Amino acid sequence: MNKYLFVILLLVLSIPALYNLFPGFYEPHDLHHLADIYEMFRATIAGQIPPRLGPDFSFGYGYPLFNFYYVLPFYLGALFYFLLGSLTLSFKFVFLISIIVSLFGMYLFLREFVGKFAALTGSILFLFTPYRAVQIYVRGAMGEALALSLLPFVAWAIVRLIRNPKLKNVALTSLIIALFIVSHNYFFVLAFPLLATLLLLFYFLEKDKSKILKLSIISGVLATSATAFWWLPAIIEQNLVRSITPFPLIDHFPFIKQLVLPSWGYGSSVWGPDDMISFQIGIVNLSVIILSMLFFIFWRGLLKDTKVKIIFLWALGGFFISVFFMNIRSLPLWKLLPFYNLIQFPWRLLNLTTFLSAIIAAILIHLLPKKIQTVSAFVIIALAMLTTFSYFRPSKIVYTEDQSYLVRFFGDKNYSEDYLLLPKWVEIRPQEYPKSKIESIDAEVSGVIEVNPVRWQAKVSAKTDSKITFNSYYFPGWYARVDGVDTKIATGKPFGQIEIEVSGGEHIVQFYWKETPLRKVADLMSLISVGLITVILIKKDAKSATKN
Repeated sequence: MNKYLFVILLLVLSIPALYNLFPGFYEPHDLHHLADIYEMFRATIAGQIPPRLGPDFSFGYGYPLFNFYYVLPFYLGALFYFLLGSLTLSFKFVFLISIIVSLFGMYLFLREFVGKFAALTGSILFLFTPYRAVQIYVRGAMGEALALSLLPFVAWAIVRLIRNPKLKNVALTSLIIALFIVSHNYFFVLAFPLLATLLLLFYFLEKDKSKILKLSIISGVLATSATAFWWLPAIIEQNLVRSITPFPLIDHFPFIKQLVLPSWGYGSSVWGPDDMISFQIGIVNLSVIILSMLFFIFWRGLLKDTKVKIIFLWALGGFFISVFFMNIRSLPLWKLLPFYNLIQFPWRLLNLTTFLSAIIAAILIHLLPKKIQTVSAFVIIALAMLTTFSYFRPSKIVYTEDQSYLVRFFGDKNYSEDYLLLPKWVEIRPQEYPKSKIESIDAEVSGVIEVNPVRWQAKVSAKTDSKITFNSYYFPGWYARVDGVDTKIATGKPFGQIEIEVSGGEHIVQFYWKETPLRKVADLMSLISVGLITVILIKKDAKSATKN
């Protein structure tokens, strides 16, 4: 029982944070993730491996969302939708997974340096921080929540690889980093300097530097290659879509008082100090930072363990750097990033302050005399839960069926798709469904068949050379055939729809989506890397099982 005591405590103490997920449903800012889950499911059953095109966006004109947008939350969501048959339940289960993963990831990472009660304290504070409630119940930011939950696992894997540079840890680190990369578009970019610094600090402590360097590079290459199916086409094909975001970075720097003073709201982030959403770091988190500074000034002699000292200073320095980059005075440095506006919200760095302040809390408990560690741990846990418990609930509960949401997302012209950066040749977004998926002004079109969501065909009877329109946004990956022979595609106006030419006579026309040569190369890179990671993990596990 003692072996599982802290596992049970983690699960029990997390209940107040997730309890309000399950009565009915709620409608956060990113409610459109319901549509994203549905489109990932539709793309998968259409046989897209990996899924890229959401066939129902923009009144059925389709959009290659998963060619650019992060994918891991929607893989999970689509799996839950397949198993449960409910979009709203699938949405909530992704957040449930993020909560559980974050707790155990943080506990594992902290146990590399501190005792059980200290690790428990840091793990619970990592969850019961205001911004975690914002992520789940206000924003509904699935990707960000999942990425944050994986961040401690990445840090844990890096430390384990350096301390125990073996092939199995190379594979494990590669796998975790790969999942982290595809969980959110920009979170990895924000966290990379912090993680790279952690790696370097521990690297210089070890004696066998050449082996660690070699295995670290291999791990990074494997993780990068394993995710090439996503990032390589996204980077190369980014110039095919409009890169203007409706949320420029300069409009969303929080004021210092917003970071410090307790506040709450379910509204939006706007220019100036009148945001209707909370950006507070957290009362307990800030108290921990103040105590850590006092500790470092007056009792630094207690930091005798070199590795604990490194983690302490790394976390404290990272915290203040994160706060600085949430201030508008850091804008010139943000502009050094060529895609800085796509980050959109500098207050995303609250993810890092949440992570780092929880680490510092664990270290402070660890450094206390053993006779007061347990009491101090539960005081911090109790205060963290009491000061944030009221935030972990939605603004209101609704009981709306999935079908109503699908009608809103795919059939309401007033529904905004401003997060979809349209292909450059699309002049305007459609406002209604076309009369037919395949049509022509010059010829008679009949027998229109949806073979699957990304494969259509029809019969065409043309008296003369005619233009046939397929009402989908053109994007590389769409192909057309006439009587089984590949034919050239053109783009029409104003929707960038697909057009082909047929000669006079009877024809069978087909339109279908498949991987382009570029994407096939990226897919192959990922397949080889994932295969290598899997073989290493299975081979090592098999050896261990044989020995036992």
